[in-house]
Formats: sequence, C-alpha cells, structure tokens
Amino acid sequence: MRTDTKKVNWPVDKKENNISSVIEAMFKKYRLTQKITEVKLVGAWGKITGPLIAKHTSEIKLINKTLYVTFDNTPLKNEMFYRRFMLLEAINNELGAGAVEKIFIK
Repeated sequence: MRTDTKKVNWPVDKKENNISSVIEAMFKKYRLTQKITEVKLVGAWGKITGPLIAKHTSEIKLINKTLYVTFDNTPLKNEMFYRRFMLLEAINNELGAGAVEKIFIK
C-alpha cells in the first residue's frame, strides 16, 4: 500500500512561527478578515454603545469597511446619527484603527 501525501503551501514565511500570524495569513487567503471584523463588532457592540443602545439595535452589517446600523427607536436613531463620528472613533478604538471608515444609520 502506498499513501501519497500532499504538501499544503500556506502563504507564510518560514520565519513566522507564531500561531497568530499563521491564522491571519489563512484569513487573508480565504478572504475572511471582513467577516471576522463584523463578528467582533457585533460581539463588542454592547460594550461600545452601552446596554440601552444595544437593546434598540435591530441590525448591524459591515460591508467594505462601511457599517450599516438599523435602530428600532426613531429618537435614538436621530441621536446616533448626530453622534456617528463619536461612534466611529469608539469602534475603531475597540477593534483597531481602520476597521470601519463610514457609518450609515437606518
């Protein structure tokens, strides 16, 4: 019996030996970085905005570094529209610079 094994070529240099760089390279190869950022954002939304705003948030989408947020409370929606630049700064502080570039409030 002969068993052939295929060698997988990951786009990681031999010098890189920590697991985080290997995982990051895998995310880039399979284009998962944006989805991972969206999952992190949804998970941290309550911490970033507080419990009241998180309770009235009905949808969060991240498409090409643009955040689309839908609220179920009209006065809150108007308030968040005026504070969207502060929200953008808080999100980028939590997730890392450049994670989100624009915010659309619906």
